Amino acid sequence: MLQILVDSVGNGCVLSHTDNSKSAITTNVIKRFNEFRYWTPAKNSGKAEGRTSINVLVEIKAGTLTAQIMRVDINAFKKSFDKPNSPQIYNKDFKYLNEHLNSYDIKVWNSKNSNLPDNFNDHIAIDNNNGIWLTIDEGLVRFDGKTFQHAEQNITARGNYFSYYALSSANNNTTWVCGKGNIYSYNNGTWTLHEPKLIGFKGAGKIVNNKLSNEIFFCTSDGLIIYKNGTWNKIDQVNVKSLPSNRVTYAKKDSKNRIWIGTYSGSVLIDENGKATNFNETQSVLKGKCITSVDEDENGNVFLGLYEYDRKDKEAVNNDEGIAIVYKNGEIKQFTTNNSGMPFNHVTKVLYDKTEHVLWIATDRAGLVRYDLKSGWENYHNDNSAIPTSYISDMEFDNNGTLYLATRQGLVKVERK
Repeated sequence: MLQILVDSVGNGCVLSHTDNSKSAITTNVIKRFNEFRYWTPAKNSGKAEGRTSINVLVEIKAGTLTAQIMRVDINAFKKSFDKPNSPQIYNKDFKYLNEHLNSYDIKVWNSKNSNLPDNFNDHIAIDNNNGIWLTIDEGLVRFDGKTFQHAEQNITARGNYFSYYALSSANNNTTWVCGKGNIYSYNNGTWTLHEPKLIGFKGAGKIVNNKLSNEIFFCTSDGLIIYKNGTWNKIDQVNVKSLPSNRVTYAKKDSKNRIWIGTYSGSVLIDENGKATNFNETQSVLKGKCITSVDEDENGNVFLGLYEYDRKDKEAVNNDEGIAIVYKNGEIKQFTTNNSGMPFNHVTKVLYDKTEHVLWIATDRAGLVRYDLKSGWENYHNDNSAIPTSYISDMEFDNNGTLYLATRQGLVKVERK
């Protein structure tokens, strides 16, 4: 039996299986399922769900391999996901010495050693009081360092199913969240629903706080929505002709007041004067890429997570993605498993550590990467460290510079000793 997670566009990932024999046949079957890109996700009110759980029974009888989707008990099925993913290291040439691993204390909170309701944590935000907000399956919690408290919105009906899809904390200690297609904010004990007819959009895939400009970015299928001081504005193909699509996956403003925007059809940079550059119209490594994460160091170098949205090999898992560094002199360099110590090319988040002057890179198959921005690449996961899984969904620094990971096996703290 294999447990497969399917996203909203039909990509699948085998999360676990029941064959303990380490059979070569099972390994090959898992590989094939991971490469398959034509699953049909479940739909709710006509909209594809972001996560669909599928159980597949594979049998070999009389030399014939068969597979069929099985109906299972939902609660038992959810519980069966509660196990770590083994790391998949696609870089076979780089030798990871992990010389700094012992410099960190790694602590894990999960549903077994704490009151965390479940371990399926996809989004994290940390407020000004170092309160850690986490999305869980059909819920939202806040962690004060000792206990997890349910923190779901309480002003609209929950209905049969209520999930939280995006999360961010603003400079004024307001926590913003997308729940069941609506935008909510929480401040000083009070929830507010922002009516779509008043703000001009419904739902967001990502919510990004821009600390320097005091703006909140909402990445939506109708463009980039910008909130500042009570005013809502929009960037879309109407007012920025170079924007390749209104389906914005990620956006962030840097210290030079430039806006980096990733869409499902390419990426754009809007400079401080409002001039837009569509990277699909350039010969840079960002051509054909969607920006999925942005951070910056104190020298103005910008770090990007990349996604290859129109890859030639639709069944490939390790694609032409990885990270890119936009140096302050304008040079752009891409780092992948082919030319660096990246263990896997699909990145979920990049964060620059201003204390250690290193780049942290989260992946969903190979765990956590530490890059010293020279030649030192380290890779931490559940086969070589206390990090409980190779699937890291999101990460943030608290106000003390301590790194927290949202994973599929609970909340993880990576703290310098």
